[in-house]
Amino acid sequence: MVFRNEVTLTGKVAKPPLRHYRPDGSPVVRFVLELNHAPDAPEEERRSRVDIVAIGRLAEGEPGLLEYGQHLLVEGRLQERRWKTAEGRSLSRIEVIATQFRKAE
Repeated sequence: MVFRNEVTLTGKVAKPPLRHYRPDGSPVVRFVLELNHAPDAPEEERRSRVDIVAIGRLAEGEPGLLEYGQHLLVEGRLQERRWKTAEGRSLSRIEVIATQFRKAE
């Protein structure tokens, strides 16, 4: 049996993206994608937010693509990050590491 770690999401950019560079100089962009659900879903289930990370050439993107409110189709894989706070508390976050994204039709 083969297991695959692939996701495809559509939604709108919920916040302005955060850009930074790794120590090796490669660009990284992080943004939040707000997913829309069926209108007949319960109110608490109508909106979900997913953290998206793009690295390298993908992080450079085309101008205007990652603006607040832009409707995107994102493909990638799930990844869990774990870390400890200064107080010693363990935290984790699941993100989508984007392999490509484009304007949704």
